[in-house]
Amino acid sequence: MKRLLYLVALSGLLSGLPAQANDTNVKQYPVDKQSGLIMAPGWELVNYQCNACHSSLIIPQNGGDEAFWRETIQWMIDTQGLWDLSETWDPVLQYLSTNYPASSDIPMDIFRRLPLESDALPEKPATPGEKG
Repeated sequence: MKRLLYLVALSGLLSGLPAQANDTNVKQYPVDKQSGLIMAPGWELVNYQCNACHSSLIIPQNGGDEAFWRETIQWMIDTQGLWDLSETWDPVLQYLSTNYPASSDIPMDIFRRLPLESDALPEKPATPGEKG
């Protein structure tokens, strides 16, 4: 009887292994302690470019597909003085959309604020050499 209970308990524990084994096929990368970024390919480029203007800790607070990240970065270029990413657009978008996708865990309609009206946004900072 003890052996039967042992086998039942063991089979119950092992029944979850195939699903977990599939999860291990997804490459897991460590998180950089200083920046808080996932250390997947492209993380250093994103770390250097994003930290030039803001803390990289803001990145995990957002998430989206490639279109979301493209729109967000374009907004930074258009309104916040971010330089054109030129040839680094693709690796930055690939890194962000892969490692910080939209999260279905957080109800964004409840916890995200609406975008600010344009008159509530700060002015675009002057670029070096630009007269104000």
